[in-house]
Amino acid sequence: MRFIANTLMFLVSVSTALSLNNNNPETWHSPNKKYAVKESFYGEGKRVIAVFVNLSTGRSVVIDGSGARNSTALWNPDSHYVAINFERSHNWGDAAVYRVEKGRVSEIKLPSGMEATRFLPSPAKDQILHVGPQAIRAIRWLDTNRIELVSETAGAGLYRQGDGPADGESVDVERHFVVKISRGSAKIVKSYGKNGA
Repeated sequence: MRFIANTLMFLVSVSTALSLNNNNPETWHSPNKKYAVKESFYGEGKRVIAVFVNLSTGRSVVIDGSGARNSTALWNPDSHYVAINFERSHNWGDAAVYRVEKGRVSEIKLPSGMEATRFLPSPAKDQILHVGPQAIRAIRWLDTNRIELVSETAGAGLYRQGDGPADGESVDVERHFVVKISRGSAKIVKSYGKNGA
C-alpha cells in the first residue's frame, strides 16, 4: 500500500511539474552563442522584462518590458542585433531593436511613420469611431541588417455612401515594413500592405 501511495505522489509531482513548465521563462541564445536574452517575470501580475546576458562575462542588463505579459526575441544571423517583441495583450504590443557591440547592448530607435492608423483607407479616416489596439511586431531578419516588421490595427465606424443611411463597418490594417539597420540608425526601405491597407 505504501508503494502505491508513494508512486501516486511521484506521478502527481511529475504531472504538476510538467503542467507548470509553460510558466518557465524562455531564453533565446545568439547564433554565435556569446549572448542571450532571457525572459524574466516580476510582480504580482507576473509582468515580463527581458534580460540581456553576456554569457562570457555573466554581465546582464535589464530591458524594460513596460508591463508586457509575454516577450520573444529574434537574433540577426551575425549576432550584432536582436529584436524583442513585447506582447501587452492578445492584440496589442510593440517591438524594439537593440545593437550588440563588444558585449554591450543599446536600443536603436525605429523609424517614425509605422503606425497602422496612418494606413486606414482614405474614406474611412474621417469616419472612424473606434480604433483598436495597435501592434508592431518583428517578424524575421531578411539578412544581417534588414528586418521585417508588421504594424496592425482594426477600426470600426459608420460609413455613408452618398445620401443613403450609414452602415457599420470594420476595417483591418496590416502594414509590413522592411527596415535597414545601420549601426545606430534605422530606415524604412520598403513598405507594403495587406488586408485592405
